[in-house]
Amino acid sequence: MKKWIEQINQWKLDKKMQVLVTTAIIVMTLIILAVSTISSVTSMKEKSIELLQTNNDTMSENYASSLEQYKALAIAIVMDDTVQSYLHCTSKRDPSYTGYANNAVNTMTSCQNMYPDMNFIGIVSYQMDDYLYKGIEALTSSDFQQVYAQDYQQCGEVRDGTIRIGFSNKYYRGDRYTLSVYFPIYDLNTIMMERGLLCMNFTNPVLEQILEDKSGTGRQTAVIQTDGTIIADHDLDSIGETVSYKEKMVGSEGEFSWEGRLYIYQKVSDWNYYIVSSIENMELYAPSVRTIIIMTAILFFMVILSFFVIKGIISRVYRPLDQTVQKMDEVAAGCLESRLNVASMGEDFQKLATGFNSMMEEILVLMEQVKMEQHQIEQIRFNSLQSQIQPHFLYNTLECIHWQAMADGNKEISTLVMALAKYYRICLSKGHDVISLGLEIEHIKNYLIIQNMRYDNIIGSEFQVDDTCKDAMVPKLTLQPLVENSIYHGIKVKEGRKGSVFLKAVRKENTVLITLEDTGSGMTQSQIDAMNQQLSEYDESFGYGVRNVNKRIELLYGKDYGLYYLRNEFGGVTVEIQLPYTTKVDEGILKGDMINV
Repeated sequence: MKKWIEQINQWKLDKKMQVLVTTAIIVMTLIILAVSTISSVTSMKEKSIELLQTNNDTMSENYASSLEQYKALAIAIVMDDTVQSYLHCTSKRDPSYTGYANNAVNTMTSCQNMYPDMNFIGIVSYQMDDYLYKGIEALTSSDFQQVYAQDYQQCGEVRDGTIRIGFSNKYYRGDRYTLSVYFPIYDLNTIMMERGLLCMNFTNPVLEQILEDKSGTGRQTAVIQTDGTIIADHDLDSIGETVSYKEKMVGSEGEFSWEGRLYIYQKVSDWNYYIVSSIENMELYAPSVRTIIIMTAILFFMVILSFFVIKGIISRVYRPLDQTVQKMDEVAAGCLESRLNVASMGEDFQKLATGFNSMMEEILVLMEQVKMEQHQIEQIRFNSLQSQIQPHFLYNTLECIHWQAMADGNKEISTLVMALAKYYRICLSKGHDVISLGLEIEHIKNYLIIQNMRYDNIIGSEFQVDDTCKDAMVPKLTLQPLVENSIYHGIKVKEGRKGSVFLKAVRKENTVLITLEDTGSGMTQSQIDAMNQQLSEYDESFGYGVRNVNKRIELLYGKDYGLYYLRNEFGGVTVEIQLPYTTKVDEGILKGDMINV
């Protein structure tokens, strides 16, 4: 495999393109063929299933209708007074026997006239061991006397535990298959006293249609009991046998595949029967085979033709590209003055040639620019080194003022200058953006000293900082903008112009929670909610310093950390700053011992 890939890598581009395009055409052809085949087969299968389902629905409705009529007829007969009177006779010698028997026969004749598909009807009397018979053929033709008792015992109950239905060729000496309906006749005046048996025999059109189906199309229909026994099938030898797929028939309807055939089944209403239609799987695909063969031949011819056409086109297209590759090889060898002849490239590749020549000109210009920018970068680095010296001049000047004030006995100026020096030293922090919490709090203390001297000590302060979190790293100038907000927007605008700020810092596992409270004029809850919502959004009406603090925390530690404002019990505003506890950053960290001037 590796050797084969190496050989492909050695091919020229035109050969690779030929193979790629040809492969793409073959793949697309196979995909089209596969999609067409699947679509055709699926469509034929759906149509066949729909046809079989329609056939099942029709036969199920017709068969259920026939059975319901047979049952209704049976109930009407067993409750008929003439039949009940006949069955109450205990002997043929009874004076009333002949009259009752004739009346019952008349009822049977009426029933036969109402149902043209009825072959015969018989009423058996258990008390007299006698029966009445009325049929379209003679008694000897149907063999009623010899068959009914055995056939009744072999028929299973198909509904309500009373009616029994069988389909066999036991009557008429095996010459034809008929449907037999048996219904026990009970005494209407005595509970559970069975006096006789009603026997009816029909030529059912639904079952006859199944028996006469000799179309040879591969489609078959059968009537099967829910226990799997075949009631009616075009294969007469299979009637009475049990199907091997009976476990597949679950519910009122469905479909399944079994031994190369697709089966569709439909339950016959409330009766213990299924109408089952099936078709061979190959019969489903047969109409699609011819179409697939024709499509395969056409696609194969198109692939062969496309191969030769593509080969010729790529060969012509590749010539200007080959010239471009040669010029690029010259450039790679160091000849930056190499150019393409635009006129000889042809209309399609003139833009490529023009672009190549322009690119080479730009490269020469960019090389000069890179040289100039490199010189400028070196100059910037030099200026940066010089700028590091300037803060020392500021510190030294402030220190001189401090000592001069001390010499003159002016402690206030000395304190102010000392606090200012510490303030700016922490602000600069030798270029560091992250400092320790202890150093940040020291910065706030110096800031409060300066502000109190400016505003006649109107600001009180209290600090409660756990030793366990003093070395936690925080973005520089995190607390100063928040304290400034408390002073200018809370304490100074308050009536009496005096107030206090309370700063508390505690460590909770891997988190540092800093709480800054003031006793200023406070804010409404709607103002607090608006402030919390605007912390991470740009809004010119919202304080830049606060938003800057929150944004720097989010950029450094993620959006799980930052500021959150709420009202406090003093009537002022409380801001909570949540930070991760960490003592290391990518750059060096200033420690608290560096604050001394």
